[in-house]
Amino acid sequence: MKFPIAVEPGRDTTAFGVVVPDLPGCFPADDTLEEAYTNAVEAIEAWVLRGIDRFAARSGETRSGFPARAALDEMRRA
Repeated sequence: MKFPIAVEPGRDTTAFGVVVPDLPGCFPADDTLEEAYTNAVEAIEAWVLRGIDRFAARSGETRSGFPARAALDEMRRA
């Protein structure tokens, strides 16, 4: 699944900010554009996994049928 992002340019005294409009509260940032993008990918993954956990908890369902949680490094190797 892909999500659009908006990047706010950083300066000498401020970090690059990233906004993920489709995910409320998802605002990663970092000192370089590359690091900000990497943080955005990780933040999106964490936001979606948290949403799955919250849905499962509210519905009384188990996580069967949902992808198993894995470390980011494990997902990259897959």
